[in-house]
Amino acid sequence: MMKLSKKLMIPVLGASLLMPTIANAEEVKPTAVTKASDLRANLDYLLSEHFTLAVAAMTTAYDGSKDADASFKALDQNAVDMEPAQLLLLSMVIKERLNLKEFSENTTITQMIL
Repeated sequence: MMKLSKKLMIPVLGASLLMPTIANAEEVKPTAVTKASDLRANLDYLLSEHFTLAVAAMTTAYDGSKDADASFKALDQNAVDMEPAQLLLLSMVIKERLNLKEFSENTTITQMIL
């Protein structure tokens, strides 16, 4: 009897955690349209897609599915798709840091970022 109640309790508790989120979800309209907001939205989309693809790849690999290779290829392609957005973000951070600090000619890129 205890095993059955534990099996039922886990999905019910998991669903209860999602319900407030789903019930209160509403479409939010963007309030600003800038290069930075576009970059944030783009990265948010790519990272959430990356998470979904990673879970799918791990699940198919764990299950021994024939689709595992295709799942990992999709994950790798998503990582490649994220590179331009990541480089743009990095360049924006470096530019901001350069405007805020003075550096010598011996300063490394790592020191500029940190």
